[in-house]
Amino acid sequence: MIWRQMLGYIPVNLANIIVSFGTIAILTRLFDGAEFGRYALAIATMHFMHMVFFTWIEAAMSRFYARAERKGELASHMKTAYVVCIIMAIIGLPLFLGFVYLLPLDTHMKMILAFALSSTCFTLIFNIGIESHKAAERIGRYSAIFTSQSLLGFSVGILLILMTPLREVAPFIGIFIANIVAILIDIPFMSKQMRGGKVERPRVRKYFLYGMPICLSLMLTYILSQGDLFFIKYFMGDVAVGQYNAGYNLANRSLDVLFIWLAMAVTPVAITTLEHNGIEKTREVLKNYGATLLLIILPAATGIALVAEPAGFILGESVRTEAVKIMPWIAFAGVMNGFITYYAQRAFILSKNTGVLAMTMVAPVLINVGLNLYMIPLYGLKGAVWATLAAYGTGLILSLIVARRYFPLPLPLKALGQCTFACLVMTGIVLALPSSLNTLPDIAELLIKASVGAAVYAFVAFAINASNCRDLIKDLIANLKDRSQASQVEA
Repeated sequence: MIWRQMLGYIPVNLANIIVSFGTIAILTRLFDGAEFGRYALAIATMHFMHMVFFTWIEAAMSRFYARAERKGELASHMKTAYVVCIIMAIIGLPLFLGFVYLLPLDTHMKMILAFALSSTCFTLIFNIGIESHKAAERIGRYSAIFTSQSLLGFSVGILLILMTPLREVAPFIGIFIANIVAILIDIPFMSKQMRGGKVERPRVRKYFLYGMPICLSLMLTYILSQGDLFFIKYFMGDVAVGQYNAGYNLANRSLDVLFIWLAMAVTPVAITTLEHNGIEKTREVLKNYGATLLLIILPAATGIALVAEPAGFILGESVRTEAVKIMPWIAFAGVMNGFITYYAQRAFILSKNTGVLAMTMVAPVLINVGLNLYMIPLYGLKGAVWATLAAYGTGLILSLIVARRYFPLPLPLKALGQCTFACLVMTGIVLALPSSLNTLPDIAELLIKASVGAAVYAFVAFAINASNCRDLIKDLIANLKDRSQASQVEA
């Protein structure tokens, strides 16, 4: 089941990879270190404000979709969510612009933030449709719209940087244009889904009570992952922000793409299974999900740590030297962050105890803020990384302990041991490769080490059947055969 869903989301994953790595590789070359630092601060602010004000309705759209469908109330669910998000976007736009105007910043930074926050108001309307497609498991439509929006926004942003003097503003205009196009394409379909529905105030209250704690949790989680940027800006300046963000994104986004890919495939299945088949079946889905996460994420993080230096060729020279130094640490911080966000938090979402979800993030955020204030002045960018590691470690332990009080979340310890062993073998082999590889061009060294590491890990994992990977491979092959046969029959 997991692999079948994952195959459907391959176009989305490819778009995420292109946009994520394209943004890092191209923008760190088109922007100098300070410009990339300002862009990073604007992106972080945009996502943070979106989480604070808008994410609650997006979360409710996804969580209550299956229940509304089962009860025959889908049209009212859809219409209520859409009307609320449109009203919030209309109200949010002048509020955001007023907020930016009052900030004690220079005019240039205010302009960047104004465009960033304006674009996120339209992202809300786009996201509400995307969440409904994902919840309904309309994988083809979801993939087509999301992929088109991502690639269009990325392409327009790059073209505007090259052809206009807009600089750091350009990527946000690209996002704005892509959102408008995607909304215009999707809204006729969504209007049919809302036909006959009513805007119901009790639903709004119910959705707010469910979703607002998720907003708070995401806000706190985001402070963990991106709050460092603002401390670095204060203590070290825009260039250091650009260096840190480049290294952080190159390492963390590699993992985040994988986490998102797996989560978008599994979360709708888990919710639907819980609504229709009960807790035990859902627990089985989550057990397989956790094992699959470990099978894929752990070797990816280990690989990033092993090839951080040659992978630095992706980055522009203005940020490269310092960025590659933090990448190995960020890779393993990304594993902990991902398991907090995409595994432990599933328990709170499924049990609808989202208020507790936010509480588990308070202590890690306080640890992160305190350590950043103490360690960045002493150790620079490494101090920010160490603060992040300590905070994520605390957050992961707390979230898993508390989550299991509200939902029987499986702990795939056997899979953890197996995948860790395979990663250790991979590490030993890659480190034992001839030192003469270091004299090769970076891309050649990267490809050789990555290929050897992947081959070793795959061999060991298959040999010990890590995370039941043999069964997963059999299921994947069977699914591909079924698709091939279905295609032949249609032809």
